[in-house]
Amino acid sequence: MIQKVTISEKGQIIIPSVLRKRYGLQKGDKLSVEEADGAILLRPLATHPILDLRGKHKSTGQEKLTDALLRERKLERERDV
Repeated sequence: MIQKVTISEKGQIIIPSVLRKRYGLQKGDKLSVEEADGAILLRPLATHPILDLRGKHKSTGQEKLTDALLRERKLERERDV
């Protein structure tokens, strides 16, 4: 399947929706750009599901999970003594 795209003034292109759907591409996804044998290749980069969650959930004023874990471990150490 050959699709035509136009390069914008800023060097941007729009990946056709058919290809975005086929490869599950969404806003913010990363692609590698390679040159091979006179062609430009775009490849989706594998995402790490845990790392993708960084910064997605803001604190709601409740205790941070890290602080809760440290507090719990401190209590466990005190009980073991």
